[in-house]
Amino acid sequence: MSRCNVVVIGGSAAGLATALLLSQDGHAVRLLEEERLPECATPLEAFELWERRGSPQSRHSHAFLARLHNAIKNRVPRLYQDLMEAGADTLRFSDMAREVFDEAELIPEDEEITLLACRRITYDWVMRRYVERETDAVYESGVQVRGLLADRDPSTDLPRVRGVRVQRDDGSEEEIEADLVVDASGRNSSLREWLEEIGTEPFTQESESCGIFYCSRFYRLLDDAPTPAIDGPIGADLGYMKYAIFLGDSRIFSITLAAAPSDDALREVRRSEVFQAAATALPSTRAWVDPAVSAPITDVYTYANLKNTLRFFVRDGRPLALGLYPVGDSLVHMNPISGRGCTAAWIGAELLTSALRTHPGDPLAFALELDAGVQRELVPWYQSMREQDRGARETSQLTSEGIDPFAFQRPDGTIDPKGYMRSILRDGLMPAMREDIVVLRAFMRVFNMLDAPSDLLTKPELMQRVLAVWQRREQREPMQLGPPRAEMLRHLENAA
Repeated sequence: MSRCNVVVIGGSAAGLATALLLSQDGHAVRLLEEERLPECATPLEAFELWERRGSPQSRHSHAFLARLHNAIKNRVPRLYQDLMEAGADTLRFSDMAREVFDEAELIPEDEEITLLACRRITYDWVMRRYVERETDAVYESGVQVRGLLADRDPSTDLPRVRGVRVQRDDGSEEEIEADLVVDASGRNSSLREWLEEIGTEPFTQESESCGIFYCSRFYRLLDDAPTPAIDGPIGADLGYMKYAIFLGDSRIFSITLAAAPSDDALREVRRSEVFQAAATALPSTRAWVDPAVSAPITDVYTYANLKNTLRFFVRDGRPLALGLYPVGDSLVHMNPISGRGCTAAWIGAELLTSALRTHPGDPLAFALELDAGVQRELVPWYQSMREQDRGARETSQLTSEGIDPFAFQRPDGTIDPKGYMRSILRDGLMPAMREDIVVLRAFMRVFNMLDAPSDLLTKPELMQRVLAVWQRREQREPMQLGPPRAEMLRHLENAA
């Protein structure tokens, strides 16, 4: 296999994964990171000192899904061991099922459904140390990419990228030649401007608001306190608010609360005392934030202006440029509350490495194969998240107008299909996950990106099970995922 000289722009999760996998394939990698982070001896120290301006989500809750957990464990076992030694843990479907069902009927494939419990900064800290120690990749900090080096390819009449122009934080400038440039600089990438400078067709995108802001706060379990039991869902959508618990490393966990940016009353959860009151009012998080069980170790971090965005680097069978491709959030990013970011970044790095292995000397074939992989492996998740967010915005709007978003029987006897589907999800799928291990398993496989997003409600056998539970909705007490909005606002007002 031909050895390529590769420049990777961005030293966060996507850049580190790309550098690692390309190095494993024998390529020479220079990873360029604009920010110069302080050296830290432990991930706990890094959590205190690292402020990632280019990656603000690193200060928020993260889910490292089973697909990512399995890829690291199977492909890079030493990295997996490093994560465990840094305090990371595993969350197994089998353990969850045993808590939910008295006699859980498990199957061998259930071992695939294992998440990695870890904070994002711990993940980055371990990944960076591993890349620097165990690979030939060169990690350079304090290097800002200012533009691309490119010529015109005579056979395709496309710009052929041959490197980057950089400026170091001491003011010096340099041109770095490369066979391939990978943009892993994140959702705020300057790739659009760089491409304009070398005369490509416009770098277009579709982008749509997620319809939420969200807040995260980290807590540490007290030394003598047992980990609370997870009795019920670790996350839910109340219509007016979403919430979730995220287990991390070193007995640290976080809670995330999300609501519509226009909801001024709920925006108060950005304040520590109000956030604590909201977490105490939620049945699933109440025991976790009990002062006898845990103590907060951070203020409340807020993340807003969130969008689902898909960028089009290949159009009509032609990439915008040869010798270049974006990965991670530079190409596609989704509502962070889904927890798919780092997993999607790893998948993108895998696709890129595979395409380069197949077409090391053919940049056009490389780009087309990589794009086909992105359309197959990542775009369906983007589309699914976009549709979920649209539905959530509509539910929130109806609720604010005093309309029951789950009512589906119209006065004229016809069925409102959107209300019907919302009812099935709330009164069918959600309780079915507590009553039917087959449904819970299918949901967790999709949630963890092991199965396609379309696999959950398009398989007839699963829909039959969900509908059977939905048909009994009048025979059981509704699940108490959280208080009504008016009651929650009273808790927040008292705290404020």
